Amino acid sequence: MIAQVAFAILALSGAGLLVRTLENLKSINPGFDTGSILLFQMDPTLNGYNGARSKGLYSELLPRLEAIPGVVSVTYSFDSLLSGNYWDTSFRIEGETQNTQHATLDLAAGPKFFETMRIPLLAGRVFSPQDYPLPPDSPWKPAVINEDFARTFFKDQNALGRRISGVGHQGTSHEIVGVVGDTKFRTLRSEIAPTLFVPAGGGEAIFEVRTAIDPRTIVPAVRSAVSHLDNNLPLFSIDTQTEKIERSLFQERLIARLSTFFGGLSLLLACIGLYGLLSYEVTRRTREIGVRMALGARPADILRFIVRQGIALSAAGAVLGMFGALAATRYLASLLYGVRPDDPLTFVAVATLLGVVALAACYIPSRRAMRIDPMVALRYE
Repeated sequence: MIAQVAFAILALSGAGLLVRTLENLKSINPGFDTGSILLFQMDPTLNGYNGARSKGLYSELLPRLEAIPGVVSVTYSFDSLLSGNYWDTSFRIEGETQNTQHATLDLAAGPKFFETMRIPLLAGRVFSPQDYPLPPDSPWKPAVINEDFARTFFKDQNALGRRISGVGHQGTSHEIVGVVGDTKFRTLRSEIAPTLFVPAGGGEAIFEVRTAIDPRTIVPAVRSAVSHLDNNLPLFSIDTQTEKIERSLFQERLIARLSTFFGGLSLLLACIGLYGLLSYEVTRRTREIGVRMALGARPADILRFIVRQGIALSAAGAVLGMFGALAATRYLASLLYGVRPDDPLTFVAVATLLGVVALAACYIPSRRAMRIDPMVALRYE
């Protein structure tokens, strides 16, 4: 019985930590509004489009998509946020005494990207229509950075107007024109990192369509808008941002559900075992209980007498289970987020749950013992 209770504590502690991890991930603020966004991918280069033709195609497609009823705004980017991918680049800061090479995350974004994703502007400006395309003779292209970029590389200095060079494989130069809020880039688990946003060119792109209605309802209209420009352009990976995030949590959700199931099953077995043991004890000690009652024991005394045995067994198993859980849950550290393997709140909740279940399992046999007739018990064989 003690071993059953200890195993139940061990299983429930792991389940509690994993469930809290899932809840923590679902409650994360990624830095942008994830609701009501339809995502789809296009790659015009598969149909022979070069960079210039792709830009022209996108500039024609954006107003067509925005004209769809229920659409609030449309943008595109080289990749979507929280896609599981990440792109980094190196750069140098103009004016530094040492010509140091830095590294940052990099994302090419289209017009209205920050407005569509609802990433707050903190200083300066975001990309304007005049940035697409840029004048070919412009030596400095505009760039927008996130708050962590400004904090990491410029400390307390004003980042607006600062220039960086050697960006990307083409070694382009950019002038920082705006600072936006921090966002999660790769996954919900990933830490906030310095991020550089540059104007997107042609080629493959992910379109983000924010709607005032269910994003799935506009998919036929989106396909129609694209086919009016080129009916040979396929759309890939049509999805909503919310569904994409939910799928990214599939592993966490599966593990949390399985661990909860086995934790609940072990608790049920411990409860049944405790109930069966005490029921047997009441039956085996019927004559003893009758003697106690004949000598003046009250029903409340019999209740305490039986319950005390069950609680003692449960307490012994709980103590062993807690020690085992403290030793075992540290191996779950890589699966946890926002909660420590020795989280006291989880262990207190598990112990409380076990105490309530143990009391319920003890109550029925104890109640039967309280109703024993002393005269019948004294004649019991």
